[in-house]
Amino acid sequence: MAQLINKSEIKSFIDELGFSIPDSMLELLIQQVSKHEPCLLQYGEVTAKLLALYSVARLASLSGARKIASQSAPSGASRSFNYDSSGTDYLLTQIRAWDKNNCLSDLPLSGKRTGFFAVVRGT
Repeated sequence: MAQLINKSEIKSFIDELGFSIPDSMLELLIQQVSKHEPCLLQYGEVTAKLLALYSVARLASLSGARKIASQSAPSGASRSFNYDSSGTDYLLTQIRAWDKNNCLSDLPLSGKRTGFFAVVRGT
């Protein structure tokens, strides 16, 4: 069976979102999502492909992909980047809406972590 998505498709989608991630990391994320293809295909090929694209993009954004925050040029060349998942929360909403049978539930797509902060006083 051929993969639902390939690296060039997801790279194009991620580029359109403004993210940049190394190819080696992208290939590993595609492999993680591809494990779920048999389950995803129950939704039909089009929806399965969208779910795979959205999932890889969301994982990339949560995996340290950098997003261009600003650029300038006429040669005081400058770029700044954001390193967060901002801008992909709508992908998670869409994944949850379409993935009724929780095919992708074992992937860390939410990115929500609860931190613990403790103050310890010495005597």
